[in-house]
Amino acid sequence: MKVHNTLVEGSKKIDCPPDEVALKSFFLGPQAENANWLRELLNEMFDAWFEWRRALYPTDGKAISATDKEMPEFIENRQRIKRNVHQLLRRFQNEVPSFSPRYIGHMLTEVSMPALIGHIITLLHNPNNISGESSRVGIVIEDEAINDLLKMIGYEENLGSGHFCSGGTIANIEAGLRARDRFARWLAVGTIAREHGNTSFDILKAGLMGWKTFDRLKLELDISETELHKYHLLHGNPAFIFREISTVFKEDYAGPVFLIPQNKHYSWNKCVDMLGLGEEAFKGVKTDEKGRLCLDDLRNKLEESIQHRRPPIMVVSVAGTTELGEVDPIDKVQALLDEYEQKYGIHIWHHVDAAYGGFMCSIDRSENSILSKDIVNALNAIQYANSTTIDPHKLGYVPYASGAFLCKHKREYFYRKSNAPYINFVGTAERGPQTIEGSRSAAGAVSTWLTARTIGLDGNGYGKILERTIKSRVKLEEILRDSNPHIRIFPHSTTNIITFCVAKENESIGLTNKRTLKVYDAFSPDENHDFFVSKTTLKRPEYNLLINKFTANWNAVHDTKELVLIRLVIMNPFFDTKENKIDYPLEFTNKLNEKITYYL
Repeated sequence: MKVHNTLVEGSKKIDCPPDEVALKSFFLGPQAENANWLRELLNEMFDAWFEWRRALYPTDGKAISATDKEMPEFIENRQRIKRNVHQLLRRFQNEVPSFSPRYIGHMLTEVSMPALIGHIITLLHNPNNISGESSRVGIVIEDEAINDLLKMIGYEENLGSGHFCSGGTIANIEAGLRARDRFARWLAVGTIAREHGNTSFDILKAGLMGWKTFDRLKLELDISETELHKYHLLHGNPAFIFREISTVFKEDYAGPVFLIPQNKHYSWNKCVDMLGLGEEAFKGVKTDEKGRLCLDDLRNKLEESIQHRRPPIMVVSVAGTTELGEVDPIDKVQALLDEYEQKYGIHIWHHVDAAYGGFMCSIDRSENSILSKDIVNALNAIQYANSTTIDPHKLGYVPYASGAFLCKHKREYFYRKSNAPYINFVGTAERGPQTIEGSRSAAGAVSTWLTARTIGLDGNGYGKILERTIKSRVKLEEILRDSNPHIRIFPHSTTNIITFCVAKENESIGLTNKRTLKVYDAFSPDENHDFFVSKTTLKRPEYNLLINKFTANWNAVHDTKELVLIRLVIMNPFFDTKENKIDYPLEFTNKLNEKITYYL
């Protein structure tokens, strides 16, 4: 076991490239180094807000007089507020210190100052982005911020659309709703065409016919929107409609399926459940030995769906899995779906769950990219998917809660319209009638807008910050591997997440799990430690190939279906800053080895 010395720089001057120094202006800093000018800017913000309120209707007079403020009851309430504010401040000093480079636990870290400022400005005005009536400015900024995200991942701004929501779970469900509705509309037209003697469709091809065929049939048969309702699964009684569709096609309609990789986020189980399709409609695609979607099994699942007349209305790829940070072969998934479109004439909705990894599209993806060629190809292919989930509150360094749902084509985004009698929705482009959430804060949109225009969603801004986190991951990984042979690092990490367990040669996975959990508990987030980590559990059969390949490195005995891993998310931009008095990667390695030595 190799023990490293912690780096102490003291007053020694360390040269730092100007572009690296510039990045430091976007964050408060672990010791609140930028506090003075942030405080100055916050004072300017509050002063402008106060002045705006005073100047808007100056002749209205004051509702709170000087005499009011001298009343004992008034003073007592002020003191009560102050006491409780101080109590809250004290209580939150026991909160998880996610701002610190010592926090390498979950997908949580220091928010950027532009994002914080944008969030606060929005809170001061409190717009509700349900419509332009309650958010004249916030709703416009949301349009602009969505365009920034569309451009970053490769969608065309004038063709695509989307909206901000509370996070990836809601964004994924938004995608599922639209895929289901598109399928229902196509199937309804196909059923009517079959009634009119068109036998070129079976149930599967009818539900996946594509917009070109849909538009042609609707025009040829002069089908109105009202007539569609007869066979539209979302407009009538599904039980009756299923029966009628089966009668028309002379085959049993068993319902559609979702093909989702087993490395998926748990929100996808919620999605299929909430769509009312039943758990059986969730078809898990196996993962390969790297923990990524297995293309061979996806092809098998597609063939099974076709054979059993179960329309696969959506295939999901993941860009940045929550356990390992892995990126599925999105480009190859899209190529496979294109092949099935050519072969069978079926159009399958491809959704990319890039809640974590979406912002990596800001990284330079030229030949000199820090990212592997596989990851570059995968990220480049997001632009061809029907829809994408992305979370600014993860690698966008934006405060919670801020997710976004992005759609490549407006036609597929504006899928249905829900009206409220007390809201005046103006035009067909308002997002309010399209969103799961009714009332929506503009804070996430404004925070993202301000960061896009200050930090930049390209290789000179966010891309450079995220490159730093990947370099920090590589450095820490090398130090850990060199320091202790019992630290078994998952070998395929390509983003900024490290996972590992602590295992002896030839021992059972059960014993490895117990030791790994003890090491995790020694860094428990329940109280302050030198560092904070997280853990995850890989289970069979979801990660069968990965577990077999990984544990073969130390000839593990397989006595359990689970493998526990310690998980480090290297998001903090100051984790490997030269000016710090300590070297965080080395310091963490030393602390980790102290714990491991105790439990070996």
